[in-house]
Amino acid sequence: MNLMPIWCKGLSPELRKKAEVTLGERSNVQAKALVDFRRLINAQQDIYSRLDDVFLLRFLRTKKYNLQKAFKLYLNYYSFKQKGTFTGMRPSDMKRVIQMNNILYSPYRTPCGSHVAIYRLGAFDVSTATYEEMISTILLVGEMILDCEATQVCGGIVIVDLADMSLQHYRQFLTVNFISFIINLLQDCIPERIKDIHFVNEPYLFHVSYNVVKPIVKKKLKDRLHFHGSNMNSLHCYVPKECLPKELGGKLGKFNNKEFAEYFYSQEAFIERINKYGIIEKKPALNIEKKPASNIEKKPASNIEKKPASNIEKKTASNIEKKTASNIEKKPASNIEKKTASNIEKKTTSKINNNRQ
Repeated sequence: MNLMPIWCKGLSPELRKKAEVTLGERSNVQAKALVDFRRLINAQQDIYSRLDDVFLLRFLRTKKYNLQKAFKLYLNYYSFKQKGTFTGMRPSDMKRVIQMNNILYSPYRTPCGSHVAIYRLGAFDVSTATYEEMISTILLVGEMILDCEATQVCGGIVIVDLADMSLQHYRQFLTVNFISFIINLLQDCIPERIKDIHFVNEPYLFHVSYNVVKPIVKKKLKDRLHFHGSNMNSLHCYVPKECLPKELGGKLGKFNNKEFAEYFYSQEAFIERINKYGIIEKKPALNIEKKPASNIEKKPASNIEKKPASNIEKKTASNIEKKTASNIEKKPASNIEKKTASNIEKKTTSKINNNRQ
């Protein structure tokens, strides 16, 4: 069977035809969508973003060129990155996870062009690394694989092997909160066309947890979930043996991620570059708002309320009282009363003299 290698650039004529048939992708449609998409992105002043075609096509192809849905996914993608819990890492930071030999991307794609990602949760050493580091590693690989246009067009297949799970693994990976987080991440934040998710060797407790979160799983994703137990023949109906390790009944030999790890570490510069993109923080605005509030509100209160009360009110009160008292009481008494008294006396004297005469 002639299979495509996992790491490939561009699209073959066959994949271009597939993109046209399955996604409605034509040269004029793609060109217009990219122009309109960049216009929406440039209007977002708070996001520092990649604007190259390959990056933007992740979102457009995932949503089959529905511009509004692609833009919403784009915003969710950067909003998730902003939280920082699982992002901002480099391949060199994830060595202890890769060295556990629990993550493998098959070197070959399926006949339909999909890549195959295999995660062995039971092989994850919880005493060496946290589940956050496990998720961070997977997201880093996701950034690498999504820059392959074959994955953008053909999507990816995920296989989760739950064999050899311990109680510590249950506490980290099989909780309702963790499963809910993964479902929301896949449905709303990752610009990837997930074709199928296969679970093998799953314990009973996994189904209990899944049944609790099942109501939040959208029908599109729910139809792509497959549970095989220990039946590898059932898995082979979806994924050819040529893409699987021996542990899953495949022909790749024993599970060994050495070749994958070499490529993973070689992408350090690429990951460092894309880690610079994201939502721009607005810390300076917060500092400017807080300082004036303390300076303006507190100082006027002490300067206006206290000082006028002691200096202006007291002096004014004393000045007004003194001047009023002197002007009203003394001057009217001396000027008005004395003149009136002398006038009355003179008039009265003249009248008496006239009567006597």
